[in-house]
Amino acid sequence: MFENVLHQPRVVEQLRQEILAKELPASLLFYGPSVSAKLTTALETARGLSCRSDGSWTCTCEACRTHRTLDYPWLVLTGPKNLLPEIEAGAGLLELSQTDARRYFLLRAIKKLLKRFDPLLWEGDEPKLKGTAGPLGALQDDLEVLYPGQELPTGAELKTYLDRLRDASRSLAGALSSSGVPISQVRRLSAWARTTTSGAPKFILIENADRMLEGARNALLKILEEPPAGTWFFLLTSQKGAMIPTVLSRLRAFAFVQRIAEQEEQILQGLFQSPPGSWSGLSEYFQTFETQKKGLYDELAKTFFEGLAHPFYPLDEYNKFWADAENLVLFLEALIHRLDTVFPHSLALRERLFRLFQDARYRRETYNLSASLLMETLFYKSRMALSQDRP
Repeated sequence: MFENVLHQPRVVEQLRQEILAKELPASLLFYGPSVSAKLTTALETARGLSCRSDGSWTCTCEACRTHRTLDYPWLVLTGPKNLLPEIEAGAGLLELSQTDARRYFLLRAIKKLLKRFDPLLWEGDEPKLKGTAGPLGALQDDLEVLYPGQELPTGAELKTYLDRLRDASRSLAGALSSSGVPISQVRRLSAWARTTTSGAPKFILIENADRMLEGARNALLKILEEPPAGTWFFLLTSQKGAMIPTVLSRLRAFAFVQRIAEQEEQILQGLFQSPPGSWSGLSEYFQTFETQKKGLYDELAKTFFEGLAHPFYPLDEYNKFWADAENLVLFLEALIHRLDTVFPHSLALRERLFRLFQDARYRRETYNLSASLLMETLFYKSRMALSQDRP
């Protein structure tokens, strides 16, 4: 159990002990930095709770078999998230080498997207999914080839096949809202949890739960306090401070830590076969597969630094862009990445700006401050730091 969760030993041991003792609460919060295995751990916890044997990754019971491919019928996954970088990375890896591990990686990445289109989530709201039937059907049909044991195409046919997966995934991802889970979905999930009986454990996973609107949060409160027997709720967030106290009080929290650079490098080399030193970390690695925003973070960082020579904030048009927590984090990382290049002769200035960038991220994640206001304030603080550094 948890063989695929790397460098989160404290959380893994806590969960393992409580699962084996049958003491794990039914309402859970997994919080911590981006790319820290929160979703992987939630999915693995669900598999462990469903397993009819020893819980090992290679267990052959029906529950484990369907969990490994995200086909377990009593698991619902929702919440706003950009899933394309993981899919792009998985397709690139499989194109290089057709191993079972890479099949699983790409298969699970695409299934995380398809789970967002579960009919349960959209019952009564089908018009909102207009235009998705084609790519959804094509992706589901093409996905069958990815299952271990099936024969993959080779050469040019493999590239064509992977391009079809990429194109269909982009079409579907574009149909999903980047805002929080709507109240209608929460109500349907609550009804499903209370009224649907299967005899099998049921799991509801909500990513970026901090973005839920007030109505959705209020609708979730009661069922979090008294979940039906055999149903587990997993709320995932990188911004615990943005969660309202009434929701937090109903959840058992598990803290995920930021992996150190050596651990991320180990994952990059071992799982993604990345040459040593190619990336500063997992976030930068996945950023390169962000097809819709590829290079945008670096361009924004360049604009930010060039704008420091002028009196007015240059990124007003990106106020909605910052509302996505992932965009803000990756932008701040791009700023940090460019510091040595932009200010090579002033260590003191680089250190002051680094602290400002880190503080902006901390304030956003801890206090849920307005992202657009935070970015504008960061710009003027950076201008002040730059002016103080000049003779």
